[in-house]
Amino acid sequence: MFRFFKEWYDSHLTDPNQVALALIILFISLTTYILLATVAPILVAIILAYMLEGIVHRFTENYRIRRNIIVLFVYLSFLAVSMIILFLIFPLMIEQLTLFIKSLPSILEKGKTFLLSFTSTDKGLISANQLTNIFSVLNSEITMMSGSIVSYSLSSAGSIIEIVIYMLIVPILIFFLLFDKKEINAWFKKFFPEKLDLSKKAYAELDLKIGNYIRCKFIEIIIVWIASTLLFTILGLNYSLILGFLCGISVIIPYVGAIAVTIPILFVGYFQWGTSSEFWYIVFAHILIQILDGNVVVPILFSDAVNLHPLAILVSILFFGTIWGIWGVFFAIPLAVLVNTLLNIWPKTEYKS
Repeated sequence: MFRFFKEWYDSHLTDPNQVALALIILFISLTTYILLATVAPILVAIILAYMLEGIVHRFTENYRIRRNIIVLFVYLSFLAVSMIILFLIFPLMIEQLTLFIKSLPSILEKGKTFLLSFTSTDKGLISANQLTNIFSVLNSEITMMSGSIVSYSLSSAGSIIEIVIYMLIVPILIFFLLFDKKEINAWFKKFFPEKLDLSKKAYAELDLKIGNYIRCKFIEIIIVWIASTLLFTILGLNYSLILGFLCGISVIIPYVGAIAVTIPILFVGYFQWGTSSEFWYIVFAHILIQILDGNVVVPILFSDAVNLHPLAILVSILFFGTIWGIWGVFFAIPLAVLVNTLLNIWPKTEYKS
């Protein structure tokens, strides 16, 4: 065992470039882990800047216009879209979510009536009294949950102020990351030795891979969000805006997200229409969107961006989710891409016994 680790060390961590890159990765990982609450707005700004940088790069390649002018145009367009989502779409989603929470007791009552029809005989796995007790507990939990949401919203004024501050800081960070990209890169380069060839190669590769992934994932979210919302609205499904949004966000977490978002869609559809044809139309529409997303949208967008095995994706979700919670779940795939890229470019020094 000791010989194995010695050979691994001699082949992977004896070159100065390898050691330097390992120390840089360790420093960034520890800083992010310890100061996650502080650097979270910066990470969000970097991700959004990566997304917008792709649009800026396309314009600069296709049109002979100064980069600063294109950055201003793209940035102002981004702010306009953000304002529409924040002040028009988001309040409608909150309203639908509130209505859904208020309708949960009546939905549970229908569910209890439905399940009681299967417990009319004594041979059932659960008796009618037990089922009634279960639904009584669920109703009390929902009432407590509604009360806790109200009390939390009243007691979290400080958090609301903090969110407002972040909403002002993040757009400013995005602007400077785009407008002064060259100056920021030059400033960071001053703190690193010139001969870090491996680190430069890793940065260039990660800049390409992570940037492509973020841009492609954002496009996928928008496509699935709009398509799901439109179909649900056309078919008359209740809470179509919030359910369509959940479908869009679910693509951030592959496999798990698609399964998780299907449950509330089936739940709402069944208690709205039962097993009528409208319910099956909703099921068919949702499955169709998932099939098109997995077999058409993803292969087109991510042909060169991500090449990870499904097992690696699920393990990364569990691993990074355990370390960083919900942030780790959302950023699991970019982090897995980062690790995979580092493993692929990491040079091996030939070991001589």
